[in-house]
This record gives sequence, C-alpha cells and structure tokens, in this order.
Amino acid sequence: MFMDIRDLFGYNWYARRRFLKSMSELPWERVVKSCGASYDCMRDIFIHSLQAEHFWIRLLNKGNVREIFETSFSKFPNMNAVQEYADKVEAETNEYLKHLTDEKLQSVFDYRGFDGKPKRNKIEDILMSVIEEEIHHRGELLCIYWQADITPPHTGYLNYVNCKR
Repeated sequence: MFMDIRDLFGYNWYARRRFLKSMSELPWERVVKSCGASYDCMRDIFIHSLQAEHFWIRLLNKGNVREIFETSFSKFPNMNAVQEYADKVEAETNEYLKHLTDEKLQSVFDYRGFDGKPKRNKIEDILMSVIEEEIHHRGELLCIYWQADITPPHTGYLNYVNCKR
C-alpha cells in the first residue's frame, strides 16, 4: 500500500494542533517576538503555512484566493484568532479531501504561477507541495523554540501513527 495523501494531511494537522496548543501556552509577546526567520515571528510563520494551504485548496476548488495572502498577519491579534483561522482552513481542506478520488488526484491542474506564467502540475504534486511547505516551516518553528530554550511539542510521524491506534 502506498502513502495516502489524506493521511499526510492528517499528520500535518496533528502536528499543527500540537503547535497551536504549545504556542497558546506561551506568552503572546513570545509568539509575536521578532525572530529573524522567513517571516518576522512565530505567529507569522504559522499563519503563512495556513495561508499556503488555504490558497492551494481554494485554487484547486476554483474558489477565490485573492484575499488569502492580502490578509495582514496583524489581523490575528491573539491565539484565539489563529485557532479560528486554523479551524477554517482545516475544515476546507478536509471537505476537499473528502471528495478527492484517485483519478482526480492523478489529473493535471492548469494555473498561473506567482510569476504570472502558465503552470501545469498533477494535483497529487500540488498537495505534496503543501505538505512540504508545512514541514519546512515547522522546522523553522522548532529552531525558534530551541533558540529560545523552549521545549517544542513532539510532532514525529510515528507518534501520530501510534496516537491513531
């Protein structure tokens, strides 16, 4: 049996929820403290990961994506607002995945890249890119935790698998 894209998203959401819980236990000043990473602070990195998933799921659904990256990180003034957005993105993703067939997963999707040029990719590859983007930024968050001498949440895949049993 091959990996199931739904399971990979399940793992991503398991890890995200663990980070949401952990970040909600930190002082808000720590969550929004400038850290010199790809985005200014932990909140911004986390929101960017959500926005990336939201963007691709909406685009694959042929929905409106314009406002997703136009939303300022400052629109998330506390962890409750971050949690609400995370819940919204997870719900939209789960709805998309619920209707995803193997045939659709292997189909080619045409879109315009951020450079404005036409692109073509299999839906499976686009969804794997979403997973990879999340893992990349989760690594950043782990480093920020370690640099601040904060114990990060354990987000290993085998822990996820064992929790499902």
